[in-house]
Amino acid sequence: MSLNVIPKPNTVEYHGGYVWLDENEVTYKTNEHYPDEYYCIEITKGETIITTRGEKGKYYANLTLKQLDECGKAPICKITDLPAFSYRGFMIDSARHMQTIPEIKAYIEAAARYKMNTFHWHLCDDQGWRIESEKYPELNEIGSFRNGWGFGNPDTSKYGGYYTKKEIKEVIDFCHERFIDVVPEIDMPGHTTSIIATYPELSCRGERIDVKLEGGIFRDILCAGNDAVFDFCYGLLDEVIELFPDECIHIGGDEAPKARWCNCPKCQERIRVEALRDEEELQGWFANKIIAYLEAKGKKVLAWNESLNSGILNNNTIICDWMDKNHKSEEYANRGGKIIVEDFYHYYLDYEYGMTPLKKTYEYNPYLPDLDFTGRQNVLGVEAPIWTEYVEDFDRMSYMCFPRLIAVAESGWTNEKNKNYNDFRARVKNQKDYLLSLGIKMADEAAWDPGLNVRRKVMTDRLKSILNPAMISVTLFPNKDED
Repeated sequence: MSLNVIPKPNTVEYHGGYVWLDENEVTYKTNEHYPDEYYCIEITKGETIITTRGEKGKYYANLTLKQLDECGKAPICKITDLPAFSYRGFMIDSARHMQTIPEIKAYIEAAARYKMNTFHWHLCDDQGWRIESEKYPELNEIGSFRNGWGFGNPDTSKYGGYYTKKEIKEVIDFCHERFIDVVPEIDMPGHTTSIIATYPELSCRGERIDVKLEGGIFRDILCAGNDAVFDFCYGLLDEVIELFPDECIHIGGDEAPKARWCNCPKCQERIRVEALRDEEELQGWFANKIIAYLEAKGKKVLAWNESLNSGILNNNTIICDWMDKNHKSEEYANRGGKIIVEDFYHYYLDYEYGMTPLKKTYEYNPYLPDLDFTGRQNVLGVEAPIWTEYVEDFDRMSYMCFPRLIAVAESGWTNEKNKNYNDFRARVKNQKDYLLSLGIKMADEAAWDPGLNVRRKVMTDRLKSILNPAMISVTLFPNKDED
């Protein structure tokens, strides 16, 4: 027997028989020795007893009861449940294409139903700055807008905008009511075109550039040899800290090409004065200055796995492993560092089901193969990002994310030994009506696990798009016309 609940509870003892939950009296009890997210539900004839340490466990218990109640009669049973991982995250990229506040709330509501507990909000990138700034208002006047809506297809329309502080606080409050922390991502030193377009003097060349219309990796990044860059970053982060009260801030750290630093007298002087080996260590030095500042403000810092390339990164940094072919994230965890697994090939939700079928996402084991005993203890959890370069509206976002986000949610909560794909697939079918009530249109079942021929075609089409001249200039030779 399997309860028709997502995520699947880890321990269920069945005692025979069924009851209507709405006919049961609900009693709440407290056990201060339980972990925060642990809950125990005892369903008998006439009474449902919920025991938790506090409000968080009670919230998760009631989420489970709500799904049981939606199914009709519930079995007489005892459920004892605790998540497999403490970090169960979902990321929304609002820099490339923005979502409305109601759309973001709908996504959060769905993630909360499946017991996810961290909203990673990607709010700035080469294609736009999305946070209202009172300290640097030019970011909203210049950096928040680009001269085109779609990627690779510039038009005459002006696209962009930003979330006001009032709107951001509204989203944060909405999350907190559902025991979800909010982690803002402020990219540095790379993916900062929206900042440099506003303040060219913060780059190595000091030349004005435009907010980008396409995706890619761009050579213009923040100048690590310029002290004014750190004054700006500290001032910006002070404003972010005031706005976002939760413990963590993400500072990016990925895809930062070093071509400008190699040719910048200020950066080369910085390498000499700080006795650094090369430009890679210069990025580590840059990151460590930002991390030290944030730690002094009481914050923990997240960064993408490329930040490990310097070999000198602050060991308190939480690493988000998205594509680490050299297994540095696993080495970092084995040495005691904390990591979050959000593997590109399994958990990125912006790729077609032909590339990442639902089964592939569900069956991925976040305990990476090169982790030793210590390393496994240092996997904080999982995260599923949705990048929006080519996800222009909420219906498309819904299709790409659901049900794959639900699969990641179950991997974050349910122990690997208790997971079963066929069982999950049967349970997830029943989520369609609930999601529709939120305005989320889940992908049809026929799309979830396409056959081999469909997958081959999707991969071929993807390869053709990468090899077309327009895409080559964006993905392989970014900024080729700027030198």
